[in-house]
Amino acid sequence: MTNPQQVPHAPAMRLIFEYEGDSVRLVSQQPVDMTISGVDTGAEARPGDFVETRDYGGQRLARVPARGAFRESAEVFPENHAEPITRVDVEARGAFTVVVPAPAEAAEVAVVRVAPPGVEPPPEGAPAPPPAGPARDVDLATFRLER
Repeated sequence: MTNPQQVPHAPAMRLIFEYEGDSVRLVSQQPVDMTISGVDTGAEARPGDFVETRDYGGQRLARVPARGAFRESAEVFPENHAEPITRVDVEARGAFTVVVPAPAEAAEVAVVRVAPPGVEPPPEGAPAPPPAGPARDVDLATFRLER
């Protein structure tokens, strides 16, 4: 089981990403001196969007959740406050910020989507099949860290 933890006061990097559709670009890297919580150094994958720091060989050093990244819907507030707020689909476009650990051996960062295991619906009347396998990592973009 993974163990999200707090990384003691160590070198860190604030990263700002912009995205449009499936295209992601890193627009800012800023060294920061702060404690980072929610870092996952385990091997078990859970679905979601993450930013990883990797060493020169491409091996993961740490993974931080990118909460709220890649929004594809927006709240719409009605003119009449008695009506409910609704959510509508919108083009995936925006920006997000993440702070990641940046130890000396960190050479790059990767934006990663962990896709849940795919399960095909069974034919009508057939028993449900077992999950198709473990969650899988999909690299959306990789960038060199600037020092």
